[in-house]
Amino acid sequence: MTVEIETSAAKPGVLTRGKGFLKVLAVLLLVAAVAAWISLGIGLYLDVERGTRLTLAIVAAVATEALFWTTAALLGVSVVEARKRIWRKITGRAG
Repeated sequence: MTVEIETSAAKPGVLTRGKGFLKVLAVLLLVAAVAAWISLGIGLYLDVERGTRLTLAIVAAVATEALFWTTAALLGVSVVEARKRIWRKITGRAG
């Protein structure tokens, strides 16, 4: 008796569409991150209040982090692993 294993091959366009979405998302996040950092710079130059400055810094940090993780998803896991190695060297932790 032979057992046939049915493999479900993904459609060729599925991965391409997913990557296309990630590319568009990465571009939008890049624009948002650059705008957030410019806003922070302008806020610092104009010497805005502490709460506003903190909000601008948080928005810039979150936009940059979202851009990083979207780019990591687009490029693959190797970027994430490289970041872990860099942080281990900086902090001196082995692991």
